[in-house]
Amino acid sequence: MLAAVALFRPELRPALYALDALLLAAVVADFLLCGTPARVVLERRIPERVRLGVPFERELELSGARPGQLLELHEAFPARFVVLDPTGAGHGSDGAPERGYCDGAGAARLVRRYRADLRGRFALGDLRLRLRGPLGLVARQTRFAGQQAVAVEPALLRLRETLRLAASERWRDLGVRRLRRAGVSSEFEALKEYVQGDEVRRVDWKASARRAKLMVRNYQLERGQELLILVDCGRRMRAAETEGEAAGWTKLDRALDAALELAAVALSKGDRVGVAGFERDLVAYVAPVRGRRAQERLTQALFPLQPSAREADLARALKALAVRHRRRATVLVLSDVADPLSLDFQRAALAAASRRHRLVFAALDDPALRQAAEDYAADPLTGAAALELAAQRRRALRVLATSGARVLDALPAEAAAPLLAAWLEERRR
Repeated sequence: MLAAVALFRPELRPALYALDALLLAAVVADFLLCGTPARVVLERRIPERVRLGVPFERELELSGARPGQLLELHEAFPARFVVLDPTGAGHGSDGAPERGYCDGAGAARLVRRYRADLRGRFALGDLRLRLRGPLGLVARQTRFAGQQAVAVEPALLRLRETLRLAASERWRDLGVRRLRRAGVSSEFEALKEYVQGDEVRRVDWKASARRAKLMVRNYQLERGQELLILVDCGRRMRAAETEGEAAGWTKLDRALDAALELAAVALSKGDRVGVAGFERDLVAYVAPVRGRRAQERLTQALFPLQPSAREADLARALKALAVRHRRRATVLVLSDVADPLSLDFQRAALAAASRRHRLVFAALDDPALRQAAEDYAADPLTGAAALELAAQRRRALRVLATSGARVLDALPAEAAAPLLAAWLEERRR
């Protein structure tokens, strides 16, 4: 605008030239004081493993900038990650940059909270750093290329509660038996004084020397069993929750939570636990294992699984499982009732597997469908359709119960408790 005025007022041109020179000097000074982004050192720290739906923090340590420097940072992150503010509310996609100021040493620490809404393996991506001059006239930026992996595992929201229940006195009433046999066991229990009839090979010579009398080792044998958990990853497991904090979670998310919670309980009591995921074929398999690292192996095998668009084939999965595991075991299937045209095939598959294993079939209901049936008065048309589907489901469950398998009907979010009770009952039997 000043240049346009100067066209008609030549006497203002010297003042305009002076202002231009002053502005140019200010831009040059701001550029020099802005600092060089390439000299900045960034270190990003994130957890290697996080839980689905559970917030986690990303820390960014920055050094090498100018004291008091204003920073702007853009970070590439997966679409199913939500940026959280201090109150825990989500912002969705990253529209605004992170901002902060360097301290007197030219360092800064930026913390961002994320929540992952999808299981699997992901990575935080490139960082774009922008430095602004003290006058706000110049901004210089650079890109730090790099990927940092993070594994989003099942939430296991009720794991502590489930383990606490299993550790209670009720456990002894539900089938856990501990046998004590001299010389045939594998787990050391205590030392005792030698008496006539004890096996000489069980004498602990070091303990005997310390106590100046013969001491023998007493052992206990824990009777462990085998549990195989088979999780459906087909299209029936794609139904998602629409309300609450777990909105967007699928039946498969809930099924994996229940499976891993039950596995943790069984492992804590000395059982061997194996897992498998299936759709048309087995898509994951871990043979029954026990020990400290068993839970991690099971989790690593299951957490990347996503529901498929294809129909799962239970018969084919159970046959593949029979080939890999020939010993009798308790097999727990987390799935749902097949459609009417496939119901007879599903029943036949359960009947065939029940002749070899103790089989529990957990049918995970659709929460939205059950809610619609319960709220019949609110929407009679939808409610009537939901009631008819619910009645059809009950008839299907009665058909499956004739297969010889134990059949459960549960909501996905509440599946862990009835699964635990059913497994304990089978274990006692």
